[in-house]
Amino acid sequence: MTSLLCEATRWALDDDDDFYPGWVEVRLTDAHGRQWVFFDKPPIFGGGDALGPKATYPITVTMGCVILSRTSDPDGDEVVRISTGGRPEATEGDRIEFDVRPDQLVEP
Repeated sequence: MTSLLCEATRWALDDDDDFYPGWVEVRLTDAHGRQWVFFDKPPIFGGGDALGPKATYPITVTMGCVILSRTSDPDGDEVVRISTGGRPEATEGDRIEFDVRPDQLVEP
Protein backbone atom coordinates (compact mmCIF):
# COMPACT_ATOMS: atom_id res chain seq x y z
CA MET A 1 0.00 0.00 0.00
CA THR A 2 1.14 3.53 -0.73
CA SER A 3 1.84 5.75 2.27
CA LEU A 4 1.54 9.51 2.65
CA LEU A 5 4.22 11.37 4.63
CA CYS A 6 2.76 13.68 7.29
CA GLU A 7 3.89 15.31 10.51
CA ALA A 8 2.68 14.40 13.99
CA THR A 9 2.62 17.73 15.80
CA ARG A 10 1.40 16.91 19.30
CA TRP A 11 -0.13 14.41 21.67
CA ALA A 12 -3.79 15.35 21.45
CA LEU A 13 -4.96 14.38 24.94
CA ASP A 14 -3.97 15.80 28.30
CA ASP A 15 -2.82 13.46 31.06
CA ASP A 16 -6.19 14.03 32.75
CA ASP A 17 -8.06 12.51 29.79
CA ASP A 18 -8.97 8.89 30.28
CA PHE A 19 -8.96 7.72 26.66
CA TYR A 20 -6.77 4.74 25.84
CA PRO A 21 -4.47 4.36 23.96
CA GLY A 22 -4.56 8.10 23.34
CA TRP A 23 -4.71 10.20 20.21
CA VAL A 24 -2.18 12.19 18.24
CA GLU A 25 -2.60 15.27 16.04
CA VAL A 26 -1.15 14.92 12.54
CA ARG A 27 -0.88 17.63 9.89
CA LEU A 28 -0.72 17.35 6.13
CA THR A 29 0.20 20.24 3.87
CA ASP A 30 -1.35 19.52 0.48
CA ALA A 31 -0.02 20.40 -2.98
CA HIS A 32 -1.80 23.77 -2.79
CA GLY A 33 -0.19 24.75 0.53
CA ARG A 34 -3.32 24.15 2.61
CA GLN A 35 -2.92 22.41 5.98
CA TRP A 36 -5.23 19.60 7.03
CA VAL A 37 -5.45 18.25 10.58
CA PHE A 38 -6.16 14.64 11.53
CA PHE A 39 -6.68 13.05 14.95
CA ASP A 40 -6.44 9.31 15.54
CA LYS A 41 -4.64 6.60 17.46
CA PRO A 42 -0.86 6.34 16.95
CA PRO A 43 -0.92 2.99 15.07
CA ILE A 44 -2.97 4.58 12.27
CA PHE A 45 0.03 6.80 11.54
CA GLY A 46 2.68 4.10 11.76
CA GLY A 47 4.36 5.89 14.64
CA GLY A 48 4.32 2.96 17.03
CA ASP A 49 6.03 3.61 20.34
CA ALA A 50 7.59 6.85 19.05
CA LEU A 51 4.25 8.65 19.49
CA GLY A 52 3.16 9.37 23.03
CA PRO A 53 2.63 12.10 25.59
CA LYS A 54 6.37 12.39 26.35
CA ALA A 55 7.61 12.35 22.74
CA THR A 56 9.40 15.34 21.23
CA TYR A 57 7.24 16.65 18.39
CA PRO A 58 7.14 17.12 15.42
CA ILE A 59 7.68 13.55 14.22
CA THR A 60 7.44 12.38 10.60
CA VAL A 61 4.74 9.72 10.28
CA THR A 62 2.78 8.05 7.49
CA MET A 63 -0.81 7.18 6.76
CA GLY A 64 -2.05 4.67 4.22
CA CYS A 65 -3.56 6.01 1.02
CA VAL A 66 -4.65 5.02 -2.47
CA ILE A 67 -3.59 6.95 -5.56
CA LEU A 68 -6.64 8.04 -7.55
CA SER A 69 -5.04 10.08 -10.34
CA ARG A 70 -2.00 12.04 -11.47
CA THR A 71 -2.27 15.46 -13.12
CA SER A 72 -0.26 18.65 -13.53
CA ASP A 73 -0.89 22.06 -12.02
CA PRO A 74 -0.78 25.25 -14.16
CA ASP A 75 3.00 25.47 -13.58
CA GLY A 76 3.51 21.95 -14.95
CA ASP A 77 4.27 20.37 -11.56
CA GLU A 78 2.82 16.92 -10.95
CA VAL A 79 -0.11 16.70 -8.53
CA VAL A 80 -1.31 13.35 -7.19
CA ARG A 81 -4.92 12.92 -6.01
CA ILE A 82 -5.06 10.40 -3.15
CA SER A 83 -7.72 8.97 -0.86
CA THR A 84 -7.17 8.09 2.79
CA GLY A 85 -10.16 5.75 2.61
CA GLY A 86 -11.85 7.51 5.51
CA ARG A 87 -9.38 6.55 8.22
CA PRO A 88 -8.36 8.98 9.51
CA GLU A 89 -10.74 11.74 8.44
CA ALA A 90 -9.67 15.36 8.22
CA THR A 91 -11.18 17.47 10.97
CA GLU A 92 -12.55 20.03 8.53
CA GLY A 93 -15.34 18.72 6.35
CA ASP A 94 -14.52 15.04 6.80
CA ARG A 95 -12.50 15.06 3.57
CA ILE A 96 -10.83 11.85 2.46
CA GLU A 97 -9.38 12.98 -0.91
CA PHE A 98 -6.39 15.32 -1.19
CA ASP A 99 -4.01 16.65 -3.82
CA VAL A 100 -0.39 16.04 -2.80
CA ARG A 101 3.08 16.32 -4.30
CA PRO A 102 4.77 13.11 -5.50
CA ASP A 103 7.59 13.56 -2.95
CA GLN A 104 5.02 13.20 -0.16
CA LEU A 105 4.34 9.59 -1.17
CA VAL A 106 6.15 6.40 -0.27
CA GLU A 107 5.23 3.87 -2.93
CA PRO A 108 5.87 0.13 -2.65
